Amino acid sequence: MRGGGGEAALARDAGTRPAIDRLLRGVATDHVETLRDAWRDLLRDGDGSVDLVRQKLASGAWAENPRGPLARYFGVLLALLDELDRAAFAQEVQRLRKARLHPAHAATLDVLARRVLDKPVAFAAEGVPIYVASEIAGRTVVAAKVQKWSRTRTLSLANVTRIDVISQREDMDYLGRYNLFFSGIVLAWPKAPLRGVWRWLRDLQVEHTFYHEVGHHTCGHIEGGQVAAQEREADAYARSMLRLSRPVFMRVGPVLFWPFKAVLGRRKGTPGNRP
Repeated sequence: MRGGGGEAALARDAGTRPAIDRLLRGVATDHVETLRDAWRDLLRDGDGSVDLVRQKLASGAWAENPRGPLARYFGVLLALLDELDRAAFAQEVQRLRKARLHPAHAATLDVLARRVLDKPVAFAAEGVPIYVASEIAGRTVVAAKVQKWSRTRTLSLANVTRIDVISQREDMDYLGRYNLFFSGIVLAWPKAPLRGVWRWLRDLQVEHTFYHEVGHHTCGHIEGGQVAAQEREADAYARSMLRLSRPVFMRVGPVLFWPFKAVLGRRKGTPGNRP
């Protein structure tokens, strides 16, 4: 926890600093509210923000050894530009490939440049783009399921920036994450389609995970890692959404649910707090 003086200073910044400067200060201080609110302000400003981000990326600082928060500024600015204007992002990637960059920033550029060809498979409620990893079989079917869940009555995706469905790996110990900084939701999905009851179970498991991560967003949780009270609140939100999306199942759940408790109880994920 930060001291009251630091919180007060950051609060004053919210009214005096330009959004782009507040964004970078939020990165430097690991202050979730500052970064998140500045990110949303920049997205709302649209075209005006594109010019600001490109000006920052034109700095000669990216050729130098990235010390302190400078190491993260570059990736955050690129990710923001991609959200603001994909064409401008692609142009900036091409320009930066020819520029003099420190190897650490060059590696960041290589990773984020892969997003140039990344296009939404579908759009969830409220126009939120759904991205599905290319190696996942039946990408349109997967996106359609997420799209359906997003339209559950009373569920809100206000201020969610994107939903990413990534391929499930053996070393993963989570099925979903909520990105605190950028208000994005990440879901893990098996590369190959499952069959029979296992497909039904996995769909139910990931649907619950989706609602759980939306619950973190809706409830305004801003602490990284697993906080017991917040996990309970997100789980309660997920159950309320399941009662709306699967009313019959949830009525008979106490009878049918317990044999699969171990499978469905696998850790859903934690709010992430790193860009």
